[in-house]
Amino acid sequence: ARDAHRAALDRWAAEQLRAGRPVDEVLDGLDVDHTLRVVGYIAIALGTNAVIAAGRQPDQTVSLPVTAPRLEGVRGTGIRVVRTIRTHLEPTSTVMQNSLRVAVGLALAVLLARMLGLSHAFWVVLGTLQVLRSTALGTGRTTVQALIGNVIGVVIGGVFAILAGNHPLVMWAALPVAIFVAAYAATAVSFAASQAAFTINLIVIFNLISPAGWQVGLVRIEDLAVGAAISVVVGVLLWPRGARRELARSVAGFYRAVIAYLDRAFERVLGFQPPTGPDPARRAVIQAAERAGEAFDAFLNERSAPSLDPQTAGFLLAAGNHAILAGDLLDVISTRLGYQASGCPEGARSVRAQVRILLNGLSRLAHQLALEKADGDIDPVSQRALRAAALDCLRRWRNDESAGRGAMAVVMAGEWAQNLARLEDDLKEPVAQAVHAAGTPWWR
Repeated sequence: ARDAHRAALDRWAAEQLRAGRPVDEVLDGLDVDHTLRVVGYIAIALGTNAVIAAGRQPDQTVSLPVTAPRLEGVRGTGIRVVRTIRTHLEPTSTVMQNSLRVAVGLALAVLLARMLGLSHAFWVVLGTLQVLRSTALGTGRTTVQALIGNVIGVVIGGVFAILAGNHPLVMWAALPVAIFVAAYAATAVSFAASQAAFTINLIVIFNLISPAGWQVGLVRIEDLAVGAAISVVVGVLLWPRGARRELARSVAGFYRAVIAYLDRAFERVLGFQPPTGPDPARRAVIQAAERAGEAFDAFLNERSAPSLDPQTAGFLLAAGNHAILAGDLLDVISTRLGYQASGCPEGARSVRAQVRILLNGLSRLAHQLALEKADGDIDPVSQRALRAAALDCLRRWRNDESAGRGAMAVVMAGEWAQNLARLEDDLKEPVAQAVHAAGTPWWR
């Protein structure tokens, strides 16, 4: 249906030009149709993803988005797992950083627990896991909450152990209540409340196994303090700013991969590269998108002051996906539909110059997100130059029928350049906010 619509649109433009209709009116008609075709492609992509999610094979004639899984079954799952692991074996990956942070913290917890000969040393490891967060400030905050909660739990549990320690029936009756409160408080009340309830639960259980009174609570506080101290040290030494810094850097890497993908896609449509062979930039942009997505998830789960609101962070990620969509459609235009601007070289060179300005602007945003020094201001994309190139190619088509596909390639490339230029302009303020958040000291 898309191919038939594309052919019908070409025929309409050719007929209007031959009938003597002004080229600017023909171009306006093509611009209106551009929006409809983008909406149609998004609908096809959503439907195709739903088909894949349902375990069925999509129509082979459908051009899948670059991020759509193409293999099913055990083989497809295995390939995606391997690719996911490969994607995050990068120092800039949030998944890699969090994994290393936890690994170092647990290793130190086990080492100190064995060296100090602490009783119930597994509580040290548990304490490290409980308070370790993605930022040093978040780890310090949860450490204080954990210690306060455990002190409250020792006081309440100790009083209960003194009063009911010699009455096993009362202790058994209190056990399910303590377990329920410990599980419920973790999500419904607060972290400190869950720690208090957990300590009460431990005192009840240990006194049922072997009467130990309230002193078991002191052991719990001691081991938790050691584990929490380890978490604070690890949090300060390893990526103390957490997800807000890594989100900016991951999005910067995402944008750079998108720039390379768009560059190749535009070059193919404009006729400066042959539309043959797989594009290596496709795999790079998928990996960068996955890393940025993981950083965004970590940012949403981070318990810290809202230095960057989630809507702004989400827009930064969505903008990259928007640019991927543009690259996908440009790739379809040049490879599957066979449009290239070789029939209108002057217009292709004019559009190419504006695309260079566009990509330089996106690169500047990526430099800012990576907290790198960006060059001075650059001129914006010229909508007038893009429109003039399209009009010149349409005039050539009016006098030369063989120039039709080249003219349409210039028109479509110009439409996407204008679309992405508007996106770049919309990104300036969100990028500035993300840069400010990334540069905020970790203790704030």
